[in-house]
Amino acid sequence: MDSNFKQERNLYYLTGIEVPNSFVLINPRKKEVRLYTDWRNERELQELKKLDYVQGPFPAASFLRDVMIAAEGYQDIYALYVPFPQAGSLYGKTGALTGVFPPGLGEPVTEETQFAHKLAETFPSHRIKSVYPIVFEMQKVKQPEEIRLLRRANEIAARGVVEAIKAIRPNLYDHDINAVINYVFTREGGAAPTFALNIMSGPNMFLNLLPLWSDYYHLDRQIKAGEGVFIDVGTEVAYYVSDIGRTAPVSGKFTSEQRKLYRIYLQCFLKAEQSVRPGVTQRDLTKIVADCARNQLPELREAWLKATVTEFAKSVESHSTLGHYQDLNVLGAGPSDDEPLRPGMVFAIEPVLYAKDQNFAVFMEDVVLVTATGYEVLSTGMPYSPEEVESLMTKTGIIAAADERN
Repeated sequence: MDSNFKQERNLYYLTGIEVPNSFVLINPRKKEVRLYTDWRNERELQELKKLDYVQGPFPAASFLRDVMIAAEGYQDIYALYVPFPQAGSLYGKTGALTGVFPPGLGEPVTEETQFAHKLAETFPSHRIKSVYPIVFEMQKVKQPEEIRLLRRANEIAARGVVEAIKAIRPNLYDHDINAVINYVFTREGGAAPTFALNIMSGPNMFLNLLPLWSDYYHLDRQIKAGEGVFIDVGTEVAYYVSDIGRTAPVSGKFTSEQRKLYRIYLQCFLKAEQSVRPGVTQRDLTKIVADCARNQLPELREAWLKATVTEFAKSVESHSTLGHYQDLNVLGAGPSDDEPLRPGMVFAIEPVLYAKDQNFAVFMEDVVLVTATGYEVLSTGMPYSPEEVESLMTKTGIIAAADERN
């Protein structure tokens, strides 16, 4: 359970209201936003007064009566409910993603869906529709304030990744690196991690997320020289989230094999990122990466390297996108994979090159804003080249500084 209150994200997106235990009635004909609640905490009510477009608060008991009055002349009543697999945090989606529900029972019903069902019973002459598809369309293109918050969330996350890389050294544990990231996020003003911090070292670099998250200790392990660490993290600022990452060598230096993999990957990653502009599609970006990988094959001599890069190209083109859109949700709103990008869209690029025979994976994740003329990386400040990673790892990190003080 998250001990911090968070408003339902779509309600917050539409209204900016953060009062707990609330009902909101939006009447488009009168252009009214009315809040109904019996909440009495003064801080939240004082914040509510700053929203000059919100009327109230009114007693919660009068909500349904006012809905009845406002609904006269309308055929449809829109409610905030979404299908269960699309609802809640990534934690909450685990059951839906795995398809595991108690035998004999259907999928769980969210509070919002239960509310919509009750509205249908209370107003049988009206059609109860989900406002989710409308909100989803609205969220595809971000407004300036949304971009500002996404930029800030990614700035904080990037600092966390940088400090994590500086802290990595043999014989530490995954949880040590987690601690550094959590410290940076909290110190910089992140409200909470976007999801369970994914610090995947050694053989854990090849796990998908569900087995990783399903382990009580998050598969925590001691990191060893010669291995890599896969850092995939994000934080939240004013409900807007980040999701970024990098790969780093535990020893502080890439082996010659790791360096070869990294350089091949980096060339393709940057080629795709630098191709972002209005009119390009997600499928175009996957093709750019796959073609880039294949174009390097004639120059490769080692059989293992050729096989790994060939598999990387196949893996990338087996997907229709290199990542996912971001907004208030880590899996945010965006166009289909064959729909042209437009200015104001924000998404993550995160291809992964796996080399199991080398016990190493190359991973980068940037968050990119589509601009009128091209792109802007919102997750600035992280290293790109192997030399930049290695240089960063020579600097004193938070853990080493603490150890020196002791």
